[in-house]
Amino acid sequence: MADHQAKRGPRGDINQDMILRAGDRLLRNRGSLEGVSLRAIATEVGVATNALYTYFPSLARIWHDLGDERLGMLHPEELLSSTCRHCAFLSLAQRAQEMMTVPGTLSLLRHQPILGTHSFRLSETILALTADACVNPRDAHDLLLAWFYGSMSLLEEGWTSATDEIRSHNELADFPLVAARSEPDLAAQLDAILRGIGIMHTCGVR
Repeated sequence: MADHQAKRGPRGDINQDMILRAGDRLLRNRGSLEGVSLRAIATEVGVATNALYTYFPSLARIWHDLGDERLGMLHPEELLSSTCRHCAFLSLAQRAQEMMTVPGTLSLLRHQPILGTHSFRLSETILALTADACVNPRDAHDLLLAWFYGSMSLLEEGWTSATDEIRSHNELADFPLVAARSEPDLAAQLDAILRGIGIMHTCGVR
């Protein structure tokens, strides 16, 4: 198989970007990686499945590169010039929420580690913005990513909406705190995390 693939050369009628765009269209239409195969992408491009191996070693690589491409929507490096690190993180969170509205984004991010240019640029930015935090920048980085990924996963998987549906039918009499809980406030959660690790407003906001 390796020798056979080594003999292949680039075709003039397709390229890597065309393949990524085909995968992206299918993912956006379905909203999840499930059911999107290499054959489906090849059909979308209009070539035989084997032709894709000239450009990508596997379907996982296509999803990896698309995932890194989605992270590029954040443009985190723009925030390094912000005079208030707290506000910079609030802006980053807003961009991330907008990124997550693109169908299939969470599916891409949970599929495998994304270790590409945009992923490293995001991490580099977070580490730089937390350099003076009261915890190690690596720990601050992991805490912030875990909060965002976790909160988005809860929303995507329906934990919040499912509980709210049960609450609406008054079926939580034995769990009064759950029954009376407020709606999630992601901005307040992030603000609390940032203040907890020592990333305070320096722009006059209290």
